[in-house]
Amino acid sequence: MKFFLNIQHKTLYVLLSLIIISCSKEDPEPINEEELITTVQLTFKAPGITDQIVRWQEGSNNSDAISLAANTQYEVGIIFLDESDPSDIEDITEEVKEEADEHQVFYEFSQLNIGLEQSSSDTLDSNQNPVYINSLWNTSEVGSGTVRVYLIHEPVTKSSSTRDGFAGETDVAVDFLITIE
Repeated sequence: MKFFLNIQHKTLYVLLSLIIISCSKEDPEPINEEELITTVQLTFKAPGITDQIVRWQEGSNNSDAISLAANTQYEVGIIFLDESDPSDIEDITEEVKEEADEHQVFYEFSQLNIGLEQSSSDTLDSNQNPVYINSLWNTSEVGSGTVRVYLIHEPVTKSSSTRDGFAGETDVAVDFLITIE
């Protein structure tokens, strides 16, 4: 009988130990909150042509339209801003540069033939992949269409030709109308 009571006590101790261990707090997972992006701005520069700046702002119905010359190469710079507090505007682009391995800018052209290249002034990730914060756009024939600009967080690859191919999360996606004259 003592033998069974001894086993019952040991079993009880083991069960209580398991319950206590299973109820202990684990270290919480760090939360990496995404930055608030309220404004996307593109700047277009080409020799002999006046610089053009277009902006999209959260809450506005339309973004500015882009007007480009045919058969021209433009250096295009993009910035991402948090302007939710006008007295404390935050340039999110700096964080994107610092975390280049974790970000990718992707341009998706529709109804237009625009070539996209890396600019020599672009930010590179640790594998020397361009992030496309600064890029070269090569226009061809006259036409009109759109460009959807994405900032992708944690892309799986940096060499896709489609948004779905990059995977990851979309921090922001903005459409701009383009006219090539």
